[in-house]
Amino acid sequence: MEIRKEFYLPNKGVLSLYNISYLESDFNLVTDKISESLGNITVDINKRLLSSFNHSRKIKIKDEKVIRNESLYYPDIYRIYLQESPFLKPLTSINYDHDIISFKEIDTFLRENNSPDYLKALEEYLQIFNFEYKENYVKDEIIKRELDELEKNRDFYKVERFLDQKYFLEIALENDYKKKEEIAKANERVLKLGNREI
Repeated sequence: MEIRKEFYLPNKGVLSLYNISYLESDFNLVTDKISESLGNITVDINKRLLSSFNHSRKIKIKDEKVIRNESLYYPDIYRIYLQESPFLKPLTSINYDHDIISFKEIDTFLRENNSPDYLKALEEYLQIFNFEYKENYVKDEIIKRELDELEKNRDFYKVERFLDQKYFLEIALENDYKKKEEIAKANERVLKLGNREI
């Protein structure tokens, strides 16, 4: 199955937005290989040792409640992850539940644990992703667009409430942009460390 998400990189004072795609089979294959090369052991989500599971790995996605014989039952829905190297968790965390890919956790880990083994693993890992430029994500344009939309609905607000809405909207958009900017800078550092150019 192909997975498609989005990805930010800094670009001359603005952010560039990319589509990023990868095959789940390639993703699982390369993270399995990295785990094995780092000498990881197989554990479940509760850190109990597990047998092989035919070399497939699972990350827990969610708990689903099932009623069976009038009692609640929680079937295991997870991909096994391998525990010994903390490098693995930020690698596998992008595989579910997020629309925007961020390498921020990997960036933090590598700045604290800058070893040749991790850098080699990162280089191999980054090869599975395909990047396709989408558009520039410009803060001023986003703020203007959102404020224009608010202005169109101005008749619904009293003057004081409209000014409050405008003020808090600008703050929220500024904060959102700062978070995306931090993600973009971390993404760029990780790509450079892994010798992957976009």
